[in-house]
Order: sequence, then structure tokens, then C-alpha cells
Amino acid sequence: MYGNVHLWMADAQTDSERKAWAEQLDEMAALKPKVVIPGHMTPGTAMDSSAITFSQKYLADFAKAKASSKNSAQLIEKMSKIYPDAGLPMALEIGAKVHTGEMKW
Repeated sequence: MYGNVHLWMADAQTDSERKAWAEQLDEMAALKPKVVIPGHMTPGTAMDSSAITFSQKYLADFAKAKASSKNSAQLIEKMSKIYPDAGLPMALEIGAKVHTGEMKW
């Protein structure tokens, strides 16, 4: 679970891994939790279901940005525009390189 930081996408390289992640988030959201404590977050992140929503949206946005990017620089640029204030930019940089085949993970 992430709160206002870039998701660590390097460990979710296949469609099936990302689909399983999204399904897990859907299951969590269906529980309608009042308190959610993200394992990775910026200071001041709300401890509520917005972390689930953030993670769901990020996965979807990453998939769209990846599909229309020719290299990691394009993917990073697109995701940085969508999430200009997200922390952990290193996660985006590594994830983008892994997903575009520029780095082995």
C-alpha cells in the first residue's frame, strides 16, 4: 500500500503480477476500511482508504503511460506530470527502466 509516493513497479513486471496486485487492491477497497496504514508514504498522508484509491489509480496510470512510451524517459515524464508531488522518485526511475527493458531486475 502506497500513499503519495511512486509505486515500486520493478517487482511487478508481468501483466499477471500487476493484475493480481490490482485485484488485491479491489478486495481491500471492498472491505471499506476506515483505517489504512500505507507501508510507503509521505509525511502527512491520510490513514484512510485514499491510499487504496491512490494505489489503484497509479497502477492504471502506469499501464497507460507505459503503453504509449518508447523509453524510460518518456514514461518518467508522463508519470511525473500525473504525480508531480509523489515521493520516492527513485521508484519511478527504476520501475520505468525495468518496464522499458533498459534495466534488468
